[in-house]
Parts: sequence; C-alpha cells; structure tokens
Amino acid sequence: MSERWEYKIVYFSAERWTRTGLPADMNEQFDKFGAEGWELVGTEAIIRPSWFWSAGKTVGVVGYFKRRLR
Repeated sequence: MSERWEYKIVYFSAERWTRTGLPADMNEQFDKFGAEGWELVGTEAIIRPSWFWSAGKTVGVVGYFKRRLR
C-alpha cells in the first residue's frame, strides 16, 4: 500500500521582518508544526511588483508542509 499524505499551506507576512532575519514567532510556529509531525517541503517568496525598474519588495513567504496521514 502506498503512503498517503496531507498538506498544509501557510502564509507568513513580511511586515515584521528585520534586517537581521525573520521574526522569532515564525521559528516558534515552525517548531509547533514540527512537533505536530509537519515537514517543511518548500517555500515561495511573495513579491509585490514595483512600478520602477527595481525587483520589487518581498511582502511574505508561503510555506508548504506535509505529513503522513494517521
């Protein structure tokens, strides 16, 4: 029998990011998901386009998690 998985997609806002890294509560949230059996399998930056010739601004990150069905 093949393994079955469930998935979770979570948006993390970049509003409270600092120059030194992500807010501490994001790590706490990752730790909570890990304790619940979720594995982070990917991330994707959400970027607000710029009207000028710059790269835009990161406004958040989406985290993709999976765990085996119980």
